[in-house]
Amino acid sequence: MAANLRNNAFLSSLMLLLLIGSSYAITSSELSTICDKTLDRAFCLKFLNSKSASPNIQALAKTTLDATQARATQTFKRLQSIIDGGVDPRSKLAYRSCMDEYENTMENLEEAFENLATGDGFGMNIKVSAALDGADTCLDNVKRLRSVDASVVNNSKGIKKLCGIALVISNMLPRRS
Repeated sequence: MAANLRNNAFLSSLMLLLLIGSSYAITSSELSTICDKTLDRAFCLKFLNSKSASPNIQALAKTTLDATQARATQTFKRLQSIIDGGVDPRSKLAYRSCMDEYENTMENLEEAFENLATGDGFGMNIKVSAALDGADTCLDNVKRLRSVDASVVNNSKGIKKLCGIALVISNMLPRRS
Protein backbone atom coordinates (compact mmCIF):
# COMPACT_ATOMS: atom_id res chain seq x y z
CA MET A 1 0.00 0.00 0.00
CA ALA A 2 2.79 2.43 0.92
CA ALA A 3 4.64 1.53 -2.28
CA ASN A 4 1.48 2.19 -4.29
CA LEU A 5 1.08 5.62 -2.68
CA ARG A 6 4.73 6.48 -3.40
CA ASN A 7 4.28 5.32 -7.00
CA ASN A 8 1.12 7.46 -7.40
CA ALA A 9 2.87 10.46 -5.85
CA PHE A 10 5.81 9.99 -8.19
CA LEU A 11 3.57 9.73 -11.27
CA SER A 12 1.58 12.79 -10.21
CA SER A 13 4.77 14.78 -9.73
CA LEU A 14 6.07 13.62 -13.10
CA MET A 15 2.86 14.64 -14.87
CA LEU A 16 2.96 18.06 -13.19
CA LEU A 17 6.54 18.60 -14.36
CA LEU A 18 5.61 17.58 -17.90
CA LEU A 19 2.66 19.96 -17.90
CA ILE A 20 4.75 22.84 -16.62
CA GLY A 21 7.62 22.08 -18.98
CA SER A 22 5.39 21.74 -22.01
CA SER A 23 3.03 24.62 -21.39
CA TYR A 24 5.09 27.36 -23.01
CA ALA A 25 4.15 28.43 -26.51
CA ILE A 26 6.54 28.29 -29.43
CA THR A 27 7.34 31.74 -30.80
CA SER A 28 7.90 32.60 -34.44
CA SER A 29 11.57 33.09 -33.55
CA GLU A 30 11.73 29.53 -32.21
CA LEU A 31 9.98 28.22 -35.34
CA SER A 32 12.62 30.01 -37.38
CA THR A 33 15.37 28.46 -35.25
CA ILE A 34 13.88 24.99 -35.80
CA CYS A 35 13.71 25.54 -39.53
CA ASP A 36 17.26 26.88 -39.70
CA LYS A 37 18.40 23.41 -38.62
CA THR A 38 16.56 21.58 -41.41
CA LEU A 39 17.68 20.94 -44.98
CA ASP A 40 14.77 22.90 -46.48
CA ARG A 41 14.08 26.00 -44.41
CA ALA A 42 11.34 27.33 -46.75
CA PHE A 43 9.41 24.04 -46.65
CA CYS A 44 9.77 23.89 -42.87
CA LEU A 45 8.51 27.44 -42.30
CA LYS A 46 5.59 26.94 -44.66
CA PHE A 47 4.66 23.68 -42.95
CA LEU A 48 5.01 24.89 -39.36
CA ASN A 49 3.31 28.23 -39.96
CA SER A 50 0.35 26.50 -41.59
CA LYS A 51 -0.20 24.14 -38.66
CA SER A 52 -0.56 26.39 -35.66
CA ALA A 53 0.07 29.92 -34.51
CA SER A 54 2.04 29.02 -31.37
CA PRO A 55 1.82 25.41 -30.20
CA ASN A 56 3.90 23.86 -27.45
CA ILE A 57 6.80 21.67 -28.48
CA GLN A 58 4.98 18.37 -27.86
CA ALA A 59 1.99 19.49 -29.93
CA LEU A 60 4.34 20.59 -32.68
CA ALA A 61 6.06 17.19 -32.60
CA LYS A 62 2.69 15.40 -32.79
CA THR A 63 1.51 17.59 -35.67
CA THR A 64 4.70 16.86 -37.58
CA LEU A 65 4.46 13.12 -36.92
CA ASP A 66 0.78 13.15 -37.95
CA ALA A 67 1.65 14.76 -41.29
CA THR A 68 4.54 12.37 -41.84
CA GLN A 69 2.39 9.33 -41.03
CA ALA A 70 -0.39 10.54 -43.35
CA ARG A 71 2.04 10.99 -46.22
CA ALA A 72 3.67 7.60 -45.58
CA THR A 73 0.25 5.92 -45.58
CA GLN A 74 -0.68 7.73 -48.79
CA THR A 75 2.57 6.62 -50.43
CA PHE A 76 2.10 3.02 -49.29
CA LYS A 77 -1.39 2.96 -50.85
CA ARG A 78 -0.06 4.49 -54.06
CA LEU A 79 2.66 1.85 -54.26
CA GLN A 80 0.07 -0.89 -53.77
CA SER A 81 -2.04 0.64 -56.54
CA ILE A 82 0.93 0.76 -58.92
CA ILE A 83 1.78 -2.88 -58.29
CA ASP A 84 -1.85 -3.98 -58.60
CA GLY A 85 -2.15 -2.02 -61.85
CA GLY A 86 0.56 -4.08 -63.48
CA VAL A 87 4.06 -2.90 -64.18
CA ASP A 88 7.10 -4.49 -65.73
CA PRO A 89 8.99 -6.99 -63.52
CA ARG A 90 11.89 -4.65 -62.79
CA SER A 91 9.58 -1.82 -61.72
CA LYS A 92 7.43 -4.22 -59.74
CA LEU A 93 10.49 -5.37 -57.80
CA ALA A 94 11.52 -1.76 -57.04
CA TYR A 95 8.00 -0.74 -56.01
CA ARG A 96 7.55 -3.84 -53.87
CA SER A 97 10.82 -3.04 -52.16
CA CYS A 98 9.47 0.48 -51.54
CA MET A 99 6.32 -1.01 -50.04
CA ASP A 100 8.46 -2.99 -47.61
CA GLU A 101 10.36 0.19 -46.72
CA TYR A 102 7.11 2.09 -46.18
CA GLU A 103 5.67 -0.67 -44.05
CA ASN A 104 8.73 -0.31 -41.81
CA THR A 105 8.49 3.49 -42.00
CA MET A 106 4.89 3.44 -40.76
CA GLU A 107 5.84 1.07 -37.91
CA ASN A 108 8.74 3.33 -36.95
CA LEU A 109 6.46 6.36 -36.95
CA GLU A 110 3.97 4.54 -34.70
CA GLU A 111 6.81 3.87 -32.28
CA ALA A 112 7.88 7.53 -32.55
CA PHE A 113 4.35 8.50 -31.45
CA GLU A 114 4.70 6.14 -28.48
CA ASN A 115 8.06 7.66 -27.56
CA LEU A 116 6.57 11.15 -27.77
CA ALA A 117 3.65 10.12 -25.55
CA THR A 118 6.03 8.82 -22.88
CA GLY A 119 8.27 11.88 -23.07
CA ASP A 120 11.18 10.04 -24.68
CA GLY A 121 12.69 12.54 -27.12
CA PHE A 122 15.74 10.35 -27.74
CA GLY A 123 13.58 7.33 -28.60
CA MET A 124 11.47 9.47 -30.90
CA ASN A 125 14.63 10.66 -32.62
CA ILE A 126 15.80 7.09 -33.26
CA LYS A 127 12.45 6.03 -34.75
CA VAL A 128 12.10 9.14 -36.92
CA SER A 129 15.63 8.55 -38.23
CA ALA A 130 14.63 5.03 -39.19
CA ALA A 131 11.50 6.34 -40.92
CA LEU A 132 13.61 8.83 -42.87
CA ASP A 133 15.91 5.99 -43.95
CA GLY A 134 12.90 4.10 -45.33
CA ALA A 135 11.85 7.01 -47.55
CA ASP A 136 15.45 7.52 -48.65
CA THR A 137 15.90 3.83 -49.50
CA CYS A 138 12.69 3.89 -51.54
CA LEU A 139 14.01 6.84 -53.54
CA ASP A 140 17.23 4.91 -54.18
CA ASN A 141 15.20 1.90 -55.33
CA VAL A 142 13.10 3.79 -57.87
CA LYS A 143 15.64 6.27 -59.24
CA ARG A 144 17.06 3.62 -61.58
CA LEU A 145 13.69 3.01 -63.26
CA ARG A 146 12.97 4.46 -66.69
CA SER A 147 9.55 5.68 -65.67
CA VAL A 148 9.01 6.61 -62.04
CA ASP A 149 5.69 7.53 -60.46
CA ALA A 150 5.96 11.23 -59.58
CA SER A 151 3.75 10.96 -56.49
CA VAL A 152 6.01 8.28 -54.97
CA VAL A 153 9.08 10.45 -55.56
CA ASN A 154 7.45 13.67 -54.34
CA ASN A 155 5.92 12.03 -51.26
CA SER A 156 9.21 10.34 -50.39
CA LYS A 157 11.02 13.67 -50.65
CA GLY A 158 8.30 15.30 -48.55
CA ILE A 159 8.58 12.59 -45.91
CA LYS A 160 12.32 13.17 -45.72
CA LYS A 161 11.69 16.89 -45.16
CA LEU A 162 9.02 16.23 -42.52
CA CYS A 163 11.30 13.74 -40.78
CA GLY A 164 14.01 16.40 -40.77
CA ILE A 165 11.64 18.77 -38.94
CA ALA A 166 10.64 16.02 -36.51
CA LEU A 167 14.30 15.24 -35.81
CA VAL A 168 15.05 18.85 -34.91
CA ILE A 169 11.99 18.97 -32.67
CA SER A 170 12.88 15.65 -31.02
CA ASN A 171 16.23 17.15 -30.03
CA MET A 172 14.34 19.88 -28.17
CA LEU A 173 12.27 17.37 -26.18
CA PRO A 174 13.34 16.10 -22.75
CA ARG A 175 15.66 13.09 -22.69
CA ARG A 176 14.97 10.13 -20.47
CA SER A 177 17.89 9.05 -18.32
